Amino acid sequence: DAKVEEVAAKLRARGEAKLALMFENCYPNTLDTTVHYRVNAAGEDETFVYTGDIHAMWLRDSAAQVWPYLAFVKEDEPLRKMIRGVVLKQFELIRLDPYANAFNDLPADEAAQPGKMMDGVQVKKGVFERKYELDSLCYPIRLAHGYWKSSGDASVFDGRWVDTLRLILDVMREQ
Repeated sequence: DAKVEEVAAKLRARGEAKLALMFENCYPNTLDTTVHYRVNAAGEDETFVYTGDIHAMWLRDSAAQVWPYLAFVKEDEPLRKMIRGVVLKQFELIRLDPYANAFNDLPADEAAQPGKMMDGVQVKKGVFERKYELDSLCYPIRLAHGYWKSSGDASVFDGRWVDTLRLILDVMREQ
């Protein structure tokens, strides 16, 4: 909030009142309307990011939505935990189905259950859309790296990271 006020004040000082108002309304919008942070049953940060007006999380879009906030993770602990939660959630979702690009917000045990048929393939219940896109697997890697560079927190690079990267590389080789 302090940074939003600071930037808006600078814009107003330059005679850009309309731009300042737009910035004040738009910059915090993702945090206010699409981010759903919680601590999961394992005690880990977990963040599900709705993408626009659809209550599903696209891997690429969720990474892009939180990217502008990386600059502030060192000075804002709740923001750091929220983005850490996005990174961890993306890893979990990729492990659920690396060919899916969008997911429903379901508990991990429920999401792993068989769901509907899509294009002749039985998919897990947590999958919202199963359309393979190379960038859906690249954006979470970019976000994890950006998170680490911005925060200095390497805790996301654990066994789950290794398993997720192996899966991503396997799919990339196949495709």
